[in-house]
Parts: sequence; structure tokens; C-alpha cells
Amino acid sequence: MATVNYYLDTRKTDEGFGIIKLRITHYREQKDYSTKIKIATSVFEKLKKQGSELDGRIRDSEIITYHHLLYASKDNRKIFADGFIIRAKTIIKKMGDNFDSDNFKSDFDNYGKETMCLDDKTDLIKTLNIKCETLKAKGQLTHGTNFGLVAKSLTRFVDYLNIHDPNRLKPRKNFVLRFSHVDSTFLTDWSSFMKEHGKVSQKKINGVPIRAKGASETTIGIYSRTLRVVFNDAIEAKTIDRDTYPFGNKRFSPPVGRNIKKALSTTQIDAIKAYTPTPNTLEQRSHDLWLFSYFGNGMNFTDILHLTWKEITDNTILFQRQKTIKTNTDISVRINDTMKAILGRWASERKNENDFVFPFLNGLNTLEKRTAEVHQIIKVTNYHMNAIGAKLEIKENLNTYVARHSFATRLLRSNAPLAMIKEKLGHKKIATTESYLGSFEKEVEDKYLDEL
Repeated sequence: MATVNYYLDTRKTDEGFGIIKLRITHYREQKDYSTKIKIATSVFEKLKKQGSELDGRIRDSEIITYHHLLYASKDNRKIFADGFIIRAKTIIKKMGDNFDSDNFKSDFDNYGKETMCLDDKTDLIKTLNIKCETLKAKGQLTHGTNFGLVAKSLTRFVDYLNIHDPNRLKPRKNFVLRFSHVDSTFLTDWSSFMKEHGKVSQKKINGVPIRAKGASETTIGIYSRTLRVVFNDAIEAKTIDRDTYPFGNKRFSPPVGRNIKKALSTTQIDAIKAYTPTPNTLEQRSHDLWLFSYFGNGMNFTDILHLTWKEITDNTILFQRQKTIKTNTDISVRINDTMKAILGRWASERKNENDFVFPFLNGLNTLEKRTAEVHQIIKVTNYHMNAIGAKLEIKENLNTYVARHSFATRLLRSNAPLAMIKEKLGHKKIATTESYLGSFEKEVEDKYLDEL
């Protein structure tokens, strides 16, 4: 009978990552099948040590998720289905002595599609949670988390309706929110609910969370578009009819947040560049990283903190955005004197080409830990930059995104071609670049208007 094992294929992935593949052996003939699960090498080594039985003392959510994806047995009470190892062993046992690699591949690719319970297919919350965990397991942490947040928001909305409008859904014990419950009216009311109660405070008084606040139009739009994805998936899988689709013309349209221009004026930028922070403090680090972003093509902080030494040669940085790394689009940044000085103050020693340039993510071997650290550095930077802004009497917000927007708008004000700005920002579409550009300063507008 055939046997199944798994290994990490690191040939075509980023440094430090690989794809988990199954290896089926039958009479010494080996065939490999991809699970499409991208995982850090360090995490894979920990996962491999667990074997088929997960140590009950393990609390690392990333290890638990990956183990479920490989070894979990289908349980309708939970969000996971049969893991890849379980699927392979089930198929092999069913084939017995009649094992055939081509038939195995067909059964493996289509596993569970025919027998999946209708209740599972139409359970909206479960569908969102499965999407969340699947994307996170593939390394798409932020994208996957959004699906989990939408599931939590919808669950809170159902609880709200159970109290304030009990006849609306007639929820009973073990109520399951299904695709069929969600129409354009439901979405409109959910949107109104989020405007008033959508932002849940993390602070508590005597163990009880403080009253929720309203979410922004931007957040509501993101949640709505995320929900729309699973509806489109369900239509493609023929789980629901297209006629029941609640989005689109004359139905519900996800709100679009106001496109508030974030770029600073030339005078404000010059004041920030001239500011002298207290040496060797978080204020100086924040000021330096903000300027590094501004001068570095408006580089996103995630990209700055993930820079490796192999991406820096002489006076140039050649990197790929973490957000769109699969597109293999290189972005070139010229390193000026200010950036060199910042590297001199904060960069780690150049020992290994694969080491991070800035040391803040060193020792963090999981994507979740690195993401949390990036968010913390952004939070600290925003705090100190806004404090600097107050000293300089700049009323505008000086968060990290402002550096990126200001870089793009400063180029535009210098009459740089839009195509060049698009390339420097690493955008795929001109329309995306246009959304980054702030309005022209009044004196520039007057100059053009005087020409009329």
C-alpha cells in the first residue's frame, strides 16, 4: 500500500520560506503533490517535530493552524475540514491494492467537493472563518484576518438583532447565519449598525468592555467588500444562485470612504526635515524612519523593516514590496545623504546578506510576530511624529502614510510624469497613484489660474 509523508520545498519561494508538499510513495515510485501552503522554514521545523499528534501544551496559534491543515479530521462543530495528510491517507486506504497516481491526484484535488454537507456550505460565519484561516496559513495574514473580523462583526450584529429586533431573524438556540439571510436590506442595516457600534474598544472597566463606538466609512467599505468575496466564491461554487446576490446595481453597494488628501505642503515638509530631535531617543528614531520613508520613494514601513542587506548596493536600494511580492516588480530607490546618516544610526552590522537592515525584526521567526512588531513601531512613530508636528505648529496628522503621500505629491508638484511616480511607488495602475496625490498648494493654483 502507498505511504504518505510531507516535506518543505524551498526552491521557488522567498528566502526563509517554502511550500509544504506531500510525497506519495508506491513501490518505490515517488510523486509529489503541493498543498499550496507557504510557511516559514523555522515554523516548519517546529511543526515537523509535532508529528501527527499535537502537544496539548502548544499555545502558538500559527503552529496549531498549520497542524490542523495537515492532520485535523473533519468536525462540523469547528471550522476545519480534513487535513491534507488525512485526505491522502483516506484516498490511499480506499484505493488499496488498486492504487494509481493519476486517480489519486484527481481524488486529492476534488476531495470533499461532492460530499461536503450543505449546511457547511451555506453557513456564512463558518465560511468566513475557514477563509480567514486558509489565507493566514498561506502567509496572507492581514488579508485573512479581515475575513475573521467580518465574521465577528456579523456575529455581533445577529446578537444585536436578537435583543432589539427579535422577530427579524427569529434566532433560536444554535442559530446559524446563512447566505440566504443576507439581502440588501440586511446589509444596509448591518452598515448602520457598524456606523454606531462597529468599533469595539479593547479597554475594560471591571472586566466589562467599554461601549463600542462607530466605525468609519472606510472600515465599513472594507468589511462589505470582504463579505462580497465569499458571496462571489459561493456563486462560483454554485452554493447560492446569482439571483440572490445582494450586491450591485439597485442592491447594496459597499460605501467608499472619503479620499482625504494626506500630503503636506512644501513648507511643512521643510520644517520636518530641519527639525532636530533629541539624540538616541524614540523621538529621533521616529523622525529618522519617517524621513527614510519620505526620501525612499515613500516606502511603506513594512517594506522598510523587511529590507535585507542583499537589497542594498552602493547608493541604491532595489526591493520588492511585501504587499505585492508575488508580482516580482523591482522598485529602485536612490540613497541620499540623509538616508545614509539614518542607516549609520540605526542599521545593523552588515554580516549576512539575508539579515534585516534594521534590527527591529531580528529573532521574530513567525509572520504574526513580525506583523505585530511592525504595527508597534508604526504606532510609536505616529505618536512621536505628531508630537513633533505640535511643536512645529503643524495641524495635519503626521502618521507614516503621510510620508508616502507627501513623497508622491511633492514629485507631482515638481512636474514629474505621473508614470514615473507610479513606478516609484510600485503601483500597478495610474488610478491608484492618483488617489495618493494631494491637492496643489494655493500659490501653485494661483500661478496656473493667472495664466487664464
